[in-house]
Amino acid sequence: MKKWLAFASILGLALVIAACGANGKESNTAGNGAGNKEAVETGSESTSEVVITASDWEFDQQEYKIKAGENVDLTLKSVGSIHGVSILKSDYSIKNNKTISVKFDEPGTYDMICSIPCGAGHRLMKAKLIVE
Repeated sequence: MKKWLAFASILGLALVIAACGANGKESNTAGNGAGNKEAVETGSESTSEVVITASDWEFDQQEYKIKAGENVDLTLKSVGSIHGVSILKSDYSIKNNKTISVKFDEPGTYDMICSIPCGAGHRLMKAKLIVE
């Protein structure tokens, strides 16, 4: 009985580790509020860059502003632990220490949240992306 319990524990741990590390080959898709589009590849004629710095349970700014109709590189820099950003009401998400190119055609305000559980204050990690 003890052998089976040890085997099941090791197998469960291996599955958890495998699930936590599976983030390398996902593609980003984008929504502009009117439907889905493929994300513009990083480096293709982006007109500006916005750097979002995430640390323990907070982003460095409450609001980030970009211009409607422009390709913008969004870079997520994590300090201290692993974070991700999901831009709600769009299909954009940024992985830890990665850059994606985004384009929003219509002005509006989008909520951004940390998409990777990062501890006790994780639910407080919120900011706004304002498309002018």
